[in-house]
Parts: sequence; structure tokens; C-alpha cells
Amino acid sequence: MSRPYQEIRPSQFVITLGPGSILETGSGPVVLKTVDTLFNEIGRRPQDFEISDERLSRLELNGARIARVPTNAELRLPSDRTIYPTHGFPFWSLCTQHRPHQVLYEAGNGCPECPTVSSQQRREKAGREAIRFVQACENGHLDEVHWHGLVHEGGGCGTKHYLWHGGGRALRLVRIECPRCHAVANFGQAYGKSWRCSGRIVEHGGRPAPATARCVQKARIVQRGAANLRLSLLQSALTIVDMPTRLHDILSDRSLMGAVGALHPLGLLDQVALMTGAERAGLPPDAIEYLKQTPWSEISRAVDQLLETTNTASSSLRDDELDRLRQAATCGVPAVPHPHPGSPPLFEVRQDDVRLVQGPACRHRLRVAPVSRLRMVMVQTGYQRLDPQKAQSVSTSFDWNGTTWYPGIELFGEGVFIDLADGLPALEGSRANQWSERFRSDPHGDPSLHPVHVWWHTLSHRLLRALSVDSGYSSAAIRERVYLTVQNGRVSGSGLLLYTVQPGGDGTLGGLVALVNRFENVLSQALRDVDSCSNDPLCQEAPTVGADGVACYSCLLASETSCEHRNQGLDRLLLAENLP
Repeated sequence: MSRPYQEIRPSQFVITLGPGSILETGSGPVVLKTVDTLFNEIGRRPQDFEISDERLSRLELNGARIARVPTNAELRLPSDRTIYPTHGFPFWSLCTQHRPHQVLYEAGNGCPECPTVSSQQRREKAGREAIRFVQACENGHLDEVHWHGLVHEGGGCGTKHYLWHGGGRALRLVRIECPRCHAVANFGQAYGKSWRCSGRIVEHGGRPAPATARCVQKARIVQRGAANLRLSLLQSALTIVDMPTRLHDILSDRSLMGAVGALHPLGLLDQVALMTGAERAGLPPDAIEYLKQTPWSEISRAVDQLLETTNTASSSLRDDELDRLRQAATCGVPAVPHPHPGSPPLFEVRQDDVRLVQGPACRHRLRVAPVSRLRMVMVQTGYQRLDPQKAQSVSTSFDWNGTTWYPGIELFGEGVFIDLADGLPALEGSRANQWSERFRSDPHGDPSLHPVHVWWHTLSHRLLRALSVDSGYSSAAIRERVYLTVQNGRVSGSGLLLYTVQPGGDGTLGGLVALVNRFENVLSQALRDVDSCSNDPLCQEAPTVGADGVACYSCLLASETSCEHRNQGLDRLLLAENLP
């Protein structure tokens, strides 16, 4: 017997699901409601589960705060206790127990051709038989298929169910008939048409009244399990500071940092003032005791780093990260020895382990820096439906007592940072010229269209495959982070971070950083046969029929968990013409 609920991990909620997503459970599909309904349900505040990242909050979230989704274990609840509020969706179901037709019915009424059962059994049966088709538009709205309008084309005869004829391999073979007035519609034709959108934001519950629904975008019928029905929009940030994780979490308390930020510039901050501020901020006793046992020199250095991060002049999170990563590769960021066990560093790069690797074409030397410890905060800021190039984003933020919050997750792991020791890649050839023209003609100046970004992005995907062979991680578990700084139309910095992370403070096992000593072999394997593909000539000729670049799943494309650009902005021939 299947479970009536579905277990999801906090990282799965942020990266894949989130408010407005359809979750399949043992009792039928449901829609996840907004995150504030969760905290109302459990009777807790989002402040109790806050993730601190001042840079991400200030530079990308307009000052909004970040909260993680708590688990049953954190709340000391049984593992089979349902805590996240949902509602059943879609509301229509298809009973397949009848011949020669099937019955399309409203879940609340039950199948009219089945024997009468209790209301509980009727709900369970309707959930198991939920129709797999829904209606969505590019403005982010999601609703039931308007079956009455589909069959009757405007008016209706008051029926509560329909007869579903045919099926098999093609939707054009499906006919939907009204049992009362015998009106018939071909579902294959309806599937290909555009429909009026109801303007419903499904995670908010009910649908707006027809008089107030102002969505002018046409809706389409799609399958509820389609990958493009909901595409999460993520923002992420590295925490590049040299301090233990526990100390960072304590000092990042907003109330405490407010007092510290006021006293530090005046030279009035000492250990006594810090303890007073910690008590006034309401920090728990174990946090105050931790501060008492930590040397003041270490606390003072940590405060300096946090205030420097808060007051950074950079207006771009990526540019700030690139500057810090390049500095770490040059000078190193050693781990801080700490007397308390169980508090690993947030970020670590050992300068002695940084290597220079000559490219196969001897045009560039790659500087490869192993990041043996890193912290990544990932936030879901919204989602899109259907076409990501045209669709409007819907925010996943929620308001709590006048403060804006976003759902997020804190991850720990390792990575490899790569840049060029001798400056920027000197790109030439026909593919570089075509990408340069695309970048110049783009009205938004999208950095992912710049040929230097395409070069790094393409190299990243080739390295992903090569690293997965010996690192112990699948290619889907290794993520990329491509950096490009453009100032006054000119590239002033670029680089690449390949990393793997997982929830929990223990992080990962070191399989990536261990390959830095053998990076010549990794690079050679990544660039081998880059000028050819098993799908050639189709792959090589793809740009002539409208594709962005020369790329396919045989040679370059990666899983959606690895690529931060949805496999766009890739070109194998650009890399082949400009090998490092």
C-alpha cells in the first residue's frame, strides 16, 4: 500500500520544487502552497530557521532575508507527519474502470458510474485517478483544463462528467463526449489550441473571479509532469571568509551585527561589549558560551571580515566572488585552527596546492586552485512556466510581519577554481566573431552571449565529464559557476568554479580536490576529440538551422542540475578553434 504523503528534502524543495509546483503523492497530486503557510501551520517564525548571508541578501534580494524549510526531525515530529500545507490539484479525474468508454469527472462528486462509496474512499479514488492534463500560461498562471468550455465551446448543459472515448498512442484519437447533450470535442485538436487564461496563481488557493482576471496571455494545455511546467529561478552565493562555521553563524545574527556595526567603527568594540550585545540580542546560552571560549583575536578578525563583506563596494555578487576567488588562488586562505571540535572552516584554499597547468595548444596556462572547503547558500527567488525565454517570473517570496523572506538552503562541499595565469583567452575564428556579433546586438547585453563566457562555459561542460570519471561523483552531482566581469564593454576578468555540495556541515569527501595533482590528464581527456562528435554532421551544422551553437548531448550538454544556464551559450567549435 502506498503512503498517502511524500517525503521531500529541503534541498529538493528549493532547487526542484517550491510554491506552485505539483507534487505526486500516494494519495494523488497536490500543489505546494506559499512558504508562509508552512510557518503558520507549525506555529514557528521564519527567524527560527534563518540562513545568514548578507552579501546575497543585499546584492541580489534587495535586503530580503532567507529561511530554510524545517524538517520533521528539527521540529521533533514523527517522520510520517505531514507538515507542509497543500491542496489537491488537478480537481478532475479519469476513471478507467468502465468500457467501452472512460469517465472524466469532478473529484468532489466521485465517478457517477461507480458504486456509491464513502466520501473518504471517493476522495482517495479521485486522487489516484487525477487527470494528467492541466492548463498554464507564460505569465505563471496554472489552472484546471476548462473541460466544460472545451466540449461545449462557450455554453454548457450543466453536466458534471464526460465520457472519454479512445486513447492509445495519439491524443487525436481521443474524443470527449457530453452524456447529456452529446456534444463532442476532439482532444488532440484542443491540445494544440490556445485558451483563455483564468489568471490563477495556484499556490494562493482559489481562482480570481472572471471579472478581475486580467491575464491577456493565452494558456496552453500541458501534461502536469512536463519539465517546463515549472522552472525554478535560483540565486546562489559563495561564503568566502576565513572563520569557523559556528562562529560565522553566531556573529551573523542580525541583532548582534547591528550592535557590532555601530561600535566597531568607533573603536568601542571589545569582548565585554560583544557579550553585552549578545545577551541583549537574545542569543542562546550555548552561543554565548562559545563566544566566551573563543580567543578575542579570532573574534575580532572574524568581525573585520564580516563588516568588510557587508560594506563591499561591488554591485555584483559574481564580480565580488571572482575577485575573492582570484585573491584566494594567489595568496591562499588557510583554515583557522580552533579549539572547539565540530566547527570546520567555511572556506579554504591551500596556496601550496595551487598548480599551473599548460594547455594542450600551449597558448595559455591554467591556474588550478583546489577549494577544499566551501559554503554555498542557494535561494529560490521565483519560477517560470512553459518558455523560459519569454515567460514572466513569479516570485516565491513571502511577507512576515513586514519583512520579505525567500526559501533557501545552506550547502557545504568542495570545488576547483580555474582561471588563466596569463590574462584573458585570446579568441579568434569564425565562431568567436559570430558570438561577438550576437553579444553586441543583444539589447540587454547578456554576459552569457559574450564569446569569452561561451568559451569558459564550453570548457566547463567538457571538464564536468572528465572529472566525473575519477572523482567519485557523477557528472550530475558536479555543478558549474562561470564568472565574467565586463567593464565599459571590455572583459576585465573571467574564471570557472566546478564544485559539488550537499546539505550538512560535514560537506563532501575530497574527490574533486584530489584530482588537482593530475589535472593535466583531466584537461587532456576533456579536450580530446573536441573538434568532432558522433552526431556530426548534424551537430556541427546545428547553427545553420537556428541553434545557438555547436552542442548536443553526445558531446557537450549536461544535466540540468549541473548547468546554471540551461545548456544555452555553448559552442564546441569555438573551443576547438581556441584551445588553451
